Amino acid sequence: MIKKQTVKAKGMVDVNMLRDRIVHLVEGMNKGAKEREEVIGLSLLAAMAGESIFLLGLPGVGKSMVARRLKDAFHSARSFEYLMSRFSTPDEIFGPVSISKLKDCDTYERVTDGYLPSSDIVFLDEIWKAGPAIQNALLTAINEKLFRNGGYDMSLPLIGLISASNELPSQGEGLEALWDRFIIRYIVNPIFGRSSFKELITSSGEDYSGIPEYCQITRQEWEEVRESSKSVSIPDYIVDIIANLRTKYIVRMNRRFYGDDKGADEYDKIPYVSDRRWKKIVGILKMSALLNGRTEVDLSDCLLMEHMIWDDDMEIEKVCSDVEQEVAKGVFASSARSMGKRPVTSQPAQEKDPFLLTPDGDYVIDAGSEKVLISKKDYGLISPDGSYARFEGKDRIVLCSQNETGSFPVGVPTLGAVSIRNFTYHLKKAPVETLKSRRDNFLNGVDSEVKSKILLFEEDLQNNLFTRGIDSYKTLEQYFRRYIPNGQ
Repeated sequence: MIKKQTVKAKGMVDVNMLRDRIVHLVEGMNKGAKEREEVIGLSLLAAMAGESIFLLGLPGVGKSMVARRLKDAFHSARSFEYLMSRFSTPDEIFGPVSISKLKDCDTYERVTDGYLPSSDIVFLDEIWKAGPAIQNALLTAINEKLFRNGGYDMSLPLIGLISASNELPSQGEGLEALWDRFIIRYIVNPIFGRSSFKELITSSGEDYSGIPEYCQITRQEWEEVRESSKSVSIPDYIVDIIANLRTKYIVRMNRRFYGDDKGADEYDKIPYVSDRRWKKIVGILKMSALLNGRTEVDLSDCLLMEHMIWDDDMEIEKVCSDVEQEVAKGVFASSARSMGKRPVTSQPAQEKDPFLLTPDGDYVIDAGSEKVLISKKDYGLISPDGSYARFEGKDRIVLCSQNETGSFPVGVPTLGAVSIRNFTYHLKKAPVETLKSRRDNFLNGVDSEVKSKILLFEEDLQNNLFTRGIDSYKTLEQYFRRYIPNGQ
């Protein structure tokens, strides 16, 4: 297999050392956090690129926790956190008016120390409840890092801004410009896994004690990394992916505008991505490449666009499909040589747990009306009191205790059910093979060049600090099959 290598480009930071540093930093930020690895990683990525991120989620899912840990990632960083309401005033966000300046100098200036204009990391909760005066000031604060204070423009030390809400901005209320400033958009869901939830409610809450100083990023380092990211190159096949996505949405918009999209569902949403956003999206991809120890954007970075294109949550599924389709085409359009520019680092690839695999490949667990593919790790913890449930053979599930030598059945027939405490699990035949066997069968059916490309792409994805495992991208394999040469 071709090994990817990188060298330190002129004027750039040492990419391999940077990646090792970011790996340790992300591990520290994730300590004690349950199922928040992705959002924490994306928040750090946005901040390193000098961009802002929006978190959509119900109260109590850890949005403010992400912001506080992001602050800890930067050495001596100052933070500002505020919960917006429709009664919030600019004084509460940008600082009160200086009475002495107004009285003695007849100038209208704010005392900004301790408020947003003097902060490195900012968290604004319920962002859409802010009034027009606050929203207008935020536009230039986020984009240009400037704040108009009296008669002069104040340069802001802002590294990253996290906004949050349990709703998206309402249509027709003039929030489009502010919404466009948040380059990464992410939905924070409640904890899904039973084992993660059990750890959450039974832990002492003392797992996280901050980030060691040697891992923290200084302002000088942050500025050097941002400057270095500008030199990260973008291969032509990556540019084609971005341009194809842009063209796809422009064509859809034109058809909708001129009434030629008669077959489209009236609820079909088409995201609008401004030219400014596309430019900033590319900046995020470059930063991802750099933090992953590369001097070139690769296909794994492109999957991050799933978090940066959608405007409405109804668009997410379609956007993900569009991005994955273009990435799959990119795998086949690129050469193995161009995909083979991987850094050689001392840090092993980050291990990622398999995403929702069935316990034995033949059954899934159906809890109530919702089918749940449960991981082996979580499945081993679904029963209480130190016991665990497992499949025995092909036709029954048994409950085992660590203190007993034997096991006893709690549910017998293949299509029966097992009850553990208040949960009832129905056994069903899985409609497909397990992911691994399906993937192996698929790869064995293609020629060596195509197989090499797919394996290189999977390896890139596995090494990328900000992406998920390949099995969590729903349509990638479907599109891989579509683009197999000669209909293999």
